Amino acid sequence: MRTKFKKWAVDYLDESFTNQIKLDNFNKEEFLKFVGKSPLFLEIGPGKGQFITSLASKYLDCKFIVCELNATISGICLKKIDDSQLTNVKLVAHNFFELGKIFLENNIFFDGIILNFSDPWPKKRHERRRLTSDIFLLEYASLLKKDGQIYFKSDNDDFSLYSLEQFKKFKFDVIKECFDYNVLDDFDALTEFETKFKNNGVKIKRFIFKNNPNVIKKSEELI
Repeated sequence: MRTKFKKWAVDYLDESFTNQIKLDNFNKEEFLKFVGKSPLFLEIGPGKGQFITSLASKYLDCKFIVCELNATISGICLKKIDDSQLTNVKLVAHNFFELGKIFLENNIFFDGIILNFSDPWPKKRHERRRLTSDIFLLEYASLLKKDGQIYFKSDNDDFSLYSLEQFKKFKFDVIKECFDYNVLDDFDALTEFETKFKNNGVKIKRFIFKNNPNVIKKSEELI
């Protein structure tokens, strides 16, 4: 579902900086002070922020980064974070690959990456835009700590099967493979549309993958 432009959200994004991380003047020392010794997680595509604020409120000993390029969605999510008064969530309103470049340059790695109800981009010509295409998985493999995990949820059958095969192709360990996900894992929370999907009879797919020494990190290693 495409989000309509909302001027108030874009203006909010331009005016509220307490819970934003700006990559164009990234301050490693300040960021590491924020993280401390806490586990660090990244959500790509946070929607309106219900999921991340719910999860962060349950795990106050963890730090969370949300990455969203769309200015309207970023503004809506940022206001949700600000209103929650949580101090363990920050938003990055930039392209994911920009974030990846800056973090790798500064040797910052994630304990987990979260992909919830990502756009399936069903047309073949749009495959590279899928958050589980080769180009994204190569980046995830580089950004994860050695035992880091990827948490995946989707309502889309074809995208879920595609993603499962992608992670297997990249040799991630499959920790959870569920095609009718009804009871939330401890490390999970509901998104804005998840309950609606379930009420409409749509089965939620939930996968968890784990990094390991055999995970492919270079495109030339792909078969």
